[in-house]
Amino acid sequence: MGFRTRCLWAVGIVAALSAHATAQGVKDVAHTRSGWVKGVIDGGILAFRGIPFAAPPVGALRWKPPAPPPGWSGIRDASAFGNKCPQFEATGPIGNEDCLFLNVFKSAQGEGDDDEPVMVFFHGGGNQGGSSSGQRFDDPALATHGVIVVTAQYRLGALGFFTHPLLTIEGGGSSGNYGLMDQIAALTWVRDNIKAFGGDPERVMVFGVSSGGGDVQFLLTSPEARGLFSRAGMESAARVSGLTPKLADAEAADAPLIALLGCDQVADVLGCLRAVPADTIVNAQTTAENNLGLPLNPVLEPRISPEDPFEALQRRGTPVPLLIGSTREESTGLFDDATMPLDANGYVAAIHAGYDYYGADVADHILSLYPVESYDAPIYALIAVDSDFAVTCRTREVARAALGRRPVWRYLFTHRVENDPYLNAQRAFHTEETYYVFGHPDQLDTPSAGEIQLSNRMVDYWTRFATAGDPNGPGNPHWPRYGEDDQILQIDESSVPINGYHNPQCDYLSPYLRVP
Repeated sequence: MGFRTRCLWAVGIVAALSAHATAQGVKDVAHTRSGWVKGVIDGGILAFRGIPFAAPPVGALRWKPPAPPPGWSGIRDASAFGNKCPQFEATGPIGNEDCLFLNVFKSAQGEGDDDEPVMVFFHGGGNQGGSSSGQRFDDPALATHGVIVVTAQYRLGALGFFTHPLLTIEGGGSSGNYGLMDQIAALTWVRDNIKAFGGDPERVMVFGVSSGGGDVQFLLTSPEARGLFSRAGMESAARVSGLTPKLADAEAADAPLIALLGCDQVADVLGCLRAVPADTIVNAQTTAENNLGLPLNPVLEPRISPEDPFEALQRRGTPVPLLIGSTREESTGLFDDATMPLDANGYVAAIHAGYDYYGADVADHILSLYPVESYDAPIYALIAVDSDFAVTCRTREVARAALGRRPVWRYLFTHRVENDPYLNAQRAFHTEETYYVFGHPDQLDTPSAGEIQLSNRMVDYWTRFATAGDPNGPGNPHWPRYGEDDQILQIDESSVPINGYHNPQCDYLSPYLRVP
């Protein structure tokens, strides 16, 4: 088959597919810069899964900025997710280095097909695990509310954030932050391709949860991400000043990994490291994390993150409207379990064990701010302290730092899952809000009518924010703009504005949040 014949054949196939899709009321093929993709209709959503947005970061491309994706001929099946990025699970390493894929979800109803706002989401997992193929992120109800949703993978752990002096030389003064580079590459792909799916490249909201939300803070202040999005959301994550290591410190901290991989005594260190199987790196990384506290997270380096992301926000404010918030019981789902037996004496001992490091009188002062008798049980007093320290007070600090240039909207999510006893005991646990934002409370339990309404309301808030930079609109309780009065929206089945949350506690804890 000659070149001209092949071209006519491909055009004919696309025309046939487009005609079939049009007859069904929705166009299920799209042309990206790399080639045609064909999606699949799941219920009311048209899903394009597993689209490569960068070349596989393998071999010589390991620990390199993401390269453009290779093109393909014909029509690529986009019905299934791409590979998860390499990571460690209880059974051992999983995933594949060829993992830089994204997914596009839109309404299958064929209404409002042109210039819809776009919501680009980055998953959590400590920058060590997780994926965009998680069940709660698939077929999001968000996509039926006048927006297009994109979820994307990025390199994790040592493969995404490893630093080394030789990599720094090779990178023109920078190494690490390859996972952040992947996120920027995904946003660049959206800018260049989303119009083919009916999206508006001028109205892009980037948002994430947990470490994905923390990464958004880096994107807000990164010169490489400038102009790629017009709104931002940070859920259950915030980084205060002084917690992001400098490149030289990260290089020293990451150095033990080289010996674990058997590359410390060879002439070509980088060649050796790039030849090590990904599973071996994941295993070694897990050993190093457990024994050495290897950080493997974003670092300060000249290319992606030249300045502390908190200090940059504090100096200049957020460059785009920002939606930011946390759950009330953040530490459940992170490191505390509400079903753990704990009496009053155990609570006192736990606070001293966790906070004596910060000063001789700190634990006693914390105990006075969180008296055990103010909580249903001692374990909830401990959860309140750990939640405020780990996330909620840091969220307040980042929200305050972001004020000035663009509007900020802050929330506190307080809902307890109603029909699952274990989850109900965990209360408003870390990342719980994402199930409601993505329209999947059914993945937590059999949702009540009130929980379905709560999810619908949160979908409304988030999609309105993506559309206009303001979450407010008809039918929902008013969400006050955040300012010096610390007014935030408490989100539950009955959502109400409140004047701050735990401000006396956060005022006291604030100086210690910056101590690593």
